Amino acid sequence: MQTTNAFSIFDELVDEQLSAVTFVQDYLQLWFDGPGINVTNPLTVITPAETITSWDRGFRDVLCGQIAKVVSCVTRRPDLSLIIEFRDGSSLSISLRKEDYTGPEAYYAHGFKNNAWLVE
Repeated sequence: MQTTNAFSIFDELVDEQLSAVTFVQDYLQLWFDGPGINVTNPLTVITPAETITSWDRGFRDVLCGQIAKVVSCVTRRPDLSLIIEFRDGSSLSISLRKEDYTGPEAYYAHGFKNNAWLVE
């Protein structure tokens, strides 16, 4: 399995906190004190206690439990996932698997410096 570092715009998330989560009908928004990521593919929250995926029972509470956690790194695994890791060892994983796409993109990252944005 090939692992690559995320695109450089995601470097801006390191040392920032997940400041808010918004649930919008059929997608989620993750906010990091400025930049945001609209997530349309399945999102999995991984903590030492559990692993839970979008729309599973209890998902909302586990995801909201990540608010205020500080990002340690962002990694992209081509055709598998975009992973946002937090300092406490928990993480958020956005699926990039072809079978998980319900529309043209898995996520839309926006609000970065120099008006940078990214769609995948």
